[in-house]
Amino acid sequence: MYRILIVDDEPLILNGLVELCHRVTEIEIEVYAAATSQEALDWLGRAKVDIVLSDIRMPGMSGLELHQEIMKQWPKCKVIFLTGYSDFSYVQQAIRQGSVDYILKTEGNAKIKESILRAAHSLEEERYMDSLFIQAQQQKLMALPYLQQQYMSEILQGDPETVESIHEKFDELHIKLSDDTPCLLMIARIDEWGDIHSTTDRALIYFALDNITSELLMPMARSLSMKYEKNKMVWFLQPAVTEITAEGWSRTLLFIREMLAEIQQTCLKLLKRPISLALAADAVKWSALPQKFDLLNMLFHSGLGIGKELILLEPSKSGEGSDIRIEARLSSVHLHKIEYLKASLENGHEEPFFETLGELLSFASQAGTFPSAVQLELYFLLVSVLLPHSLVESDSDMGPERELNKFTQMERFESWHQICDEFIRTARKIFEQQQVGMNVQEHELIRKIQNYVTTHMSVDVSLTKIGEVVGHNPSYLSRLYKKLTGQGLLTYINDVRLEKSKVMLEQDRLKVHEIATELGFLSSQYFHRFFKKATNLTPQEYRELKREPKE
Repeated sequence: MYRILIVDDEPLILNGLVELCHRVTEIEIEVYAAATSQEALDWLGRAKVDIVLSDIRMPGMSGLELHQEIMKQWPKCKVIFLTGYSDFSYVQQAIRQGSVDYILKTEGNAKIKESILRAAHSLEEERYMDSLFIQAQQQKLMALPYLQQQYMSEILQGDPETVESIHEKFDELHIKLSDDTPCLLMIARIDEWGDIHSTTDRALIYFALDNITSELLMPMARSLSMKYEKNKMVWFLQPAVTEITAEGWSRTLLFIREMLAEIQQTCLKLLKRPISLALAADAVKWSALPQKFDLLNMLFHSGLGIGKELILLEPSKSGEGSDIRIEARLSSVHLHKIEYLKASLENGHEEPFFETLGELLSFASQAGTFPSAVQLELYFLLVSVLLPHSLVESDSDMGPERELNKFTQMERFESWHQICDEFIRTARKIFEQQQVGMNVQEHELIRKIQNYVTTHMSVDVSLTKIGEVVGHNPSYLSRLYKKLTGQGLLTYINDVRLEKSKVMLEQDRLKVHEIATELGFLSSQYFHRFFKKATNLTPQEYRELKREPKE
């Protein structure tokens, strides 16, 4: 839909242009009218205007001055001036300012309509070929490192859809790793920052650490790195050769393992920063990286991992003395799912919420005898997700206190199965209450809109004014109304106008031009056209048809 503002200080011309615009059926438009420059500025300050059709000479403000004001607020607005031959040099100056077209007053309505449609077509093209879009494409290469890191972070979070799109995304993001080859993980931790406190200075250290590591591993390995947490980086590593064999992997793994000490020493010498390194025992498929990533992280949180300048190697599967058990805690994959639960609950996405909740509850049910450490951790994480919504949706004065008692006393549950039932039951109640609340709000919004339209027909029932009354953006309001009622808002307004006009004509109290004014039509001529288009009768013909025969 396009908003067109018509500006002319002569009422006859203004009304004629309004009627002409209402007869334009090729595009959906909402028409505003202004008899003075000040009225035009008032509209421009209230609503986004797409096209302005204006006389070039008006009291109070010249066309050039009006155009400048339009460009300040709505720089993409198309301005069409109605001009005389004597104004041509004046118009040329306006054209040089951009976004301006002109029509000679002698050219007639067909030319005006053609210019309006051309302006609308130009706006439509700009929506698809907008300079911001072009700039975004040009700047994509500059953003690639950030986009690559974001995507690799999603892989480590265990998003199945991310892994499924890996081939397409690697090409799109120019990631120089093979999507069908296993990947080896290595983590570096900066043990001390010393006197480096600013985010900018730390970013330089990360950049240098990546360069040093990549350079030292380059002869045998290709890599991609990403920063995470406050002091860690992770590298995704594969052999540098094109054709990767088991022997090639063995050589690469040996090379990387033996280069760890050199990476550590070079960073200490050049960056003056001690670092610790952790290397996986083997390469794994991309879908298995989240579990491997969590295991490597755990090396930093137990045993020797609390020291400095460490080189930690993941124990091999056949190694002895390993007491690292990934099932002893929730992984980053599970913590990511907790965040997904929060987002799903806030956005009312019921099906994905319960699917993810089921996965988490099932995982914890297999994590040892009740109450295990994993079950305790997950319990209170889920409480943090559900409790705020449960308190809000509580439907009685004692509800909040009861909800707090229910969730803060885990010892009242005798089994993990009972807890699962309680979480599922509470979540279903929250979604039900959300739906009820949304239905009530939607019903109230429709009631407010329809009440305003039916009681203010003689004044302003534009989408802009209705949006101001109910507190919504006009374009969004129009879409929302159609979604909720199945009928466009402008169609509803016209239906109300039509029904009220029929009643008023049948009552036979007011003259036709008085009815037109009462119902907010800009002229009796426009009312005449509107009514005949809807009923195939003129207002007077309808009145005669409904008038009772005289005795």
